[in-house]
Amino acid sequence: MNAAQRLPEPEPRRVVHVRAATIRRVRRTRRRMRAPVLAMLTVTLAALVPLLGYVTLTSRLTSLNYALVRTDHQRVALLEDTQRLDERIAQLQSPDRLAALAVKLKLHDPHVYAVVRVPEPKPQPRPTGFALFAWFSSK
Repeated sequence: MNAAQRLPEPEPRRVVHVRAATIRRVRRTRRRMRAPVLAMLTVTLAALVPLLGYVTLTSRLTSLNYALVRTDHQRVALLEDTQRLDERIAQLQSPDRLAALAVKLKLHDPHVYAVVRVPEPKPQPRPTGFALFAWFSSK
């Protein structure tokens, strides 16, 4: 027999152990069962993330609007208080009222003016040394 007439050698058989085949089959089945669940989770998250972002931004905008209205009310109240207090200050500083209080307290303009001389304050000597030692020496 020559080389051309030789039959090709059969490929070596791959022996698949029963346990390995079973494990492979179980894994494949689990993957096939998980695929629709993962697809549904992905679609759900893709829809919910923008929706939750929109709700978050809307609630933030609403809270900022409430804060703006609250500060506007506070500003108006402070302006009213300021106007009321300015009127009260003007009333208390009026010359007529001060003159009436002076008469009531029997105050009058002085008849004799006197010049009072206040002595110049003496400069304090600058402390020298450490403050801790000065504290000990004062007791």
